[in-house]
Order: sequence, then C-alpha cells, then structure tokens
Amino acid sequence: MIAKISATENLGGALGYNFKKVERDEASVLCVNELRKAFDGTYRMDKVLSDMQKAIPEKCRTKKTVFHCSLNPHPDEKLSDELLVQIAKEYMEALGYGKQPYIVFKHNDIAREHIHIVSLRVDSEGKKINDRFEKRRSKQITDALERKYNLIPSSKVSDKEEVGMPKVDISKGNIKEQVASVVRTVLKHYRFCSLGELNAILSAYNLAVEEVKTEFRGKKYDGLVYVPTDDKGNKAGTPIHASDIGRGVGYTAVQNRMQKSKQTIKPLVPTIRGMVLQTMRTFPQTEEELRQRLEEQGLRVIIRKNESGRIYGITFIDDKEGIALNGSRLGKGYSANVFNTYFSNPTNNPFLDETLYGSPSARLEQSPTIQPSQSETEEGDNLVDELIEDMVGESFGTMGNDDWKEAVWQRKLRRQSKVNLKRRKR
Repeated sequence: MIAKISATENLGGALGYNFKKVERDEASVLCVNELRKAFDGTYRMDKVLSDMQKAIPEKCRTKKTVFHCSLNPHPDEKLSDELLVQIAKEYMEALGYGKQPYIVFKHNDIAREHIHIVSLRVDSEGKKINDRFEKRRSKQITDALERKYNLIPSSKVSDKEEVGMPKVDISKGNIKEQVASVVRTVLKHYRFCSLGELNAILSAYNLAVEEVKTEFRGKKYDGLVYVPTDDKGNKAGTPIHASDIGRGVGYTAVQNRMQKSKQTIKPLVPTIRGMVLQTMRTFPQTEEELRQRLEEQGLRVIIRKNESGRIYGITFIDDKEGIALNGSRLGKGYSANVFNTYFSNPTNNPFLDETLYGSPSARLEQSPTIQPSQSETEEGDNLVDELIEDMVGESFGTMGNDDWKEAVWQRKLRRQSKVNLKRRKR
C-alpha cells in the first residue's frame, strides 16, 4: 500500500477536489471523524468545510493547516468498504491524527480503487500535529497494516503499477483532472531532456505538450499547454494551459526537470545505446519488427514521421528506469536520419560498420560514437537534431533533414575556419 501525503493551506481546494468526484459518482464518502452530518444524513462540502474551518483557531501560526493523503492498495487488491474504513482509521490513529476532524473518500474513477483523507494539521489549541519524519513513519504504518491484513506488499508494486494511469479519454469528461493526473505522474517518474522526449512519453497516454509564447503589457512569457490526442496522435480536445492544472507542471518546472535530467541520465546512455546497437545488428526488416525486438529487452521506441513518410524523430523509452532518449542523444550514428536511411534499404546496414560503432566484442559503452574529446561536437549535434525534430513538419517535408543538417554543419565549419585564420594572423 502506497501512501502519498501533502500539506496545503487551501482547505476548500482539497475538499472540493474530492466532493466534485462525489457529485460525478466517481467517489463516495466512506467515513468521517469529528464532523457532523447534514439534515438528510449525508455529508455536504459546505458543512464539512464550515466544521473544519471552525476547528482552526484564529491565532494559528501554521500556514499549511491541511493534511491531504491518499492510500493506494495494490491494483490486484479488491478490498471491502468496511476494511478500507478500518485501515483509514488505524492509519490516522497511528500517524497522530486520531482525534482530529477528518473525512475519508473512496475513489473509483480509475481501475485501481484507492482512498483520500482530508484532515487538519493543527489541533483545537493551534498546536501543530507532530510531522517529524512523517513519510518514514507513514511507510512503517502501511507496512504494518499490510502484514496485519495480509495485503500485497507495496514492495511488489512497480512504478507502472503504482502509477496505474489510463489513457486520457475525452468521452469520460473531467478532462482537466485526467490530464493533470497523467502529467504529474509522468513528471515524477520520468527523466527527459527535451519537449520532444516528453511528448514521446505522453503519447502513450493520448496526450501532447506544446510550448506557447505570449506577451502581456510589453513583457514576453513562455508557457505550456497540454493537448488531449487520439490513438494516432491527432488533437482530440481543447488544449489545457499548465496554469489551469496547478503548480509543478508549467514551463519553469518542466525546464528545471530537463536540466536535472541531463546529468542523471548520462550513466544510463551506454546501456540504452548498446541495446539499440545489438538489436539493429539483427537486421530488423520493418519498424514494427524493431519495436518488438526492443520491447523484448524492455525498451519502447516512438518513431515520428512527416506526411511523406520520412522519419524525422525517434525516441527510446525505458519505463523501468524512467528515461526517454532521442536517438541523437545516443550519438550521431543513432539520429532519426540514420534510421530513415536504414529502413529505406534494410540490406545496407550502417550499424555493422565497426569503424563507427565498434566490433561486436568491444565494450559498447566505449564505442567511438561518443568519445570524451567529442563531447562538444556531440552536444551540438544533439541540439541540432532536436531542433530539426521540433521544426520538421509539413512545411519542411520537401527539404528533409539532410539539407538542414548539412547547412548547419557548414556554418559551423566556416566559423571554425575564421577562428583559425585569425589565430594564424596573430
């Protein structure tokens, strides 16, 4: 059982999130503690909000007074409401919230049923409930509850099972909440260095991200919108601004995630590169065959084409490690253009070239594709490839990647030549 705890100062937002699901029959109130029922015997948001607000002293120094937690059993568990209530009560008691007002909701909007608990972090005297080592204590409590009730241990829940994310389905409504759930989970579990790589991950959940630039009172702003798509990647719904979802999914947060990812993925690149190289040396005749052989090794591949059928982007995703790598990030010999050339004529396999890729017996991480002395060149090639992948569309379809790369490369050589000439004159 996985517990996810958050602290906030927005009591209305925490309650509103859960009560909206109740209104749509996507959740139900399981139980409450120290809260009154309405006259009709049900629990209404205005009553619960009023009771909780009254329980917070006026001279309270704690800003984030709201405790919001979700308890997530293993997806294979099918627990009764009575057992879920018992688990919630024992969990809150052990964590120190047994005498606090709280309300427990059961969510059934996704296949994996789970519960949410909203409570207060301060008592009637304004004293903060002890939250030292809260997450560590929470893990100890959930482990004990798993043993007591013979539940499937959380250690057996993989990242993908824990995520339990369905695709965004616009026919179900509540699109913003579906999008928010996918985006937050992806940003938490995956590392990527470009929007193209992020889009490759999101495509599995019928979602895409686009960068937007706006101007307000003479000042320019960068932002992101998330767009629901169909199974073919076509836009299927109204774009949702990151600001409408909340903190942690906007332009700055995504940029920070990309910067941090650049360092953390470096040790994993040789392994991914080796898997791709070994697979390509088996001569896959079609893109589908490449997908199948990589999936056997735990890799997914996303191939992007323009309308003329030319491959302009390729991304390799390791869901277990939580990383996405554009082909160009593996090295120059793994760019989209190389794969486009190969699948145009699979009999001519460039991945057999030992002068470029190394011999089969050599350590693949030492492949000449990426050498320390070439780090600057590699970084430049990655940036060029990503720029091309982002820009290629219908308007660039007739020009092709070769022309763009060649032009950029020639400009780079000219700049280097000018620098050398200046040094010689000195």
